[in-house]
Amino acid sequence: MTKKDDFRVGFISSPHPHSPMHMKTLEVMPEISEIHLCGIGGEDLNALGAISSKVQSSTTDLSTFFANKSIDAVIVSVRNDLCPDVLAKAIAFNLPVLFEKPGAVSSMELRKISNAASVNNLIFGAMYQNRWKKSMKQVRDLVSSGALGTIMAIEARTVTSQVRYRDPDHWLFKKEYSGSGILSWLACHQLDLMCHILGNRVVEVSAMVSNLNPEEITVEDTAVLNLKFDSGVIGSMHAGYHMAGSNPGYAGGSYDNFLGIRGVGGYIRVPSATSDSYEIYTEVDGWVTEKLETREFASIPSDAYGGKVGEDFVSDFLKASRDGLNAPAPIEDAIHVLDIVEAALESSETGRSVTVRN
Repeated sequence: MTKKDDFRVGFISSPHPHSPMHMKTLEVMPEISEIHLCGIGGEDLNALGAISSKVQSSTTDLSTFFANKSIDAVIVSVRNDLCPDVLAKAIAFNLPVLFEKPGAVSSMELRKISNAASVNNLIFGAMYQNRWKKSMKQVRDLVSSGALGTIMAIEARTVTSQVRYRDPDHWLFKKEYSGSGILSWLACHQLDLMCHILGNRVVEVSAMVSNLNPEEITVEDTAVLNLKFDSGVIGSMHAGYHMAGSNPGYAGGSYDNFLGIRGVGGYIRVPSATSDSYEIYTEVDGWVTEKLETREFASIPSDAYGGKVGEDFVSDFLKASRDGLNAPAPIEDAIHVLDIVEAALESSETGRSVTVRN
């Protein structure tokens, strides 16, 4: 018997780099009492189920999975092209979902899911857990409170290990399965943070994308974007599978990430997305710093994907789904990220700036 505040979580997975990490998250979260697994697309349920002692049932049949009326909410970690169909089935069974980004190969597919979920008043959210870092929460509060004055520009970088370290035959590098490449797989996190921190949407994109790694893949491995936000702020994004000398795989790849926000009265630098810290200088009354200050946050040990931050993100989603509140990263925000990516790809192909659908 579960306690009142416990959650019985369904987890649907196809072979995906993050699925074992999500299983570790569910295993360490004390409020999760049961895990019910569904493997599709050739998932190895034995290997996945062995990660957690909380697994109560396993199946390869979605109908059998959704017939389990004990499930409170569903975590989805599947190939991009498979995700919309899984989400649609969750809607049919009136279940809230937290899904791996980007959630679809196109914004149109994800928009249809969002509309259907809204009709049923279901909480659907994307796995953009970097929002829940203490540094990112503080940075967002500082920007919205005027600590930097009027914001002029925002800059982001997501550079990581080259394609050769990440298995060039993986579905992530095949357009029919993934939709796009570095932009929707990794740069999406920074695109989401840029919009989230500013409280803005991107309205226009000009971009160049390319395939510069020697391996033959069908999605972009390099991208440079210029962004215009609805507030007038100008932004830029540099992304690529570019770093040599990395560990193989997806859990230990090398990264060179950066986020910078610059206002009339000050600026903030986030040197690396892998650490929970930021630097700030401001001359604005009430927040004045004498020099560039570094603010760091202690890391709480956890085996969860993203550490304790990842635990808290999933926990807050589960509470939101039970209480009818907004998801930590609502599906509408994931749709906007895909809109930006699609505008960037169109801009690169046409050589013109593209208006982003909003």
